[in-house]
Amino acid sequence: MAIAFKRVKFEVDRAPMANSYTAKQGFTIPGKIRQDEKGRPVFNVALQSYSLEVLENGNPSWTPMALDQVGLEIVHSEDTDEDGQVRLTLWRRNHPDPAKNPGWAFRGTVTALVIADLVSS
Repeated sequence: MAIAFKRVKFEVDRAPMANSYTAKQGFTIPGKIRQDEKGRPVFNVALQSYSLEVLENGNPSWTPMALDQVGLEIVHSEDTDEDGQVRLTLWRRNHPDPAKNPGWAFRGTVTALVIADLVSS
């Protein structure tokens, strides 16, 4: 059984601290992806890495950001040139006072790793 890996990188730029953050990024896998008995492609996604920093009025801040969860899932893509999309959701436990201030935000990168089961040749 052959497998393929594809990195999907998300750039998070000045996301408000008061809300969860969601983004989608398309991907394509080189080769033919195996399908299960219901005709769905066989692939999954894992967190490869992330690095996020807190911003206060646009400047890096020493204030820690308490992340509760980094969520990744594969969703259908309307773009026929893509095999799918990775949806990223960042949930966090907000600091009660500063998180509600519109001057507080965060930025950084999250890299997902798509793992696909390919059809054997």
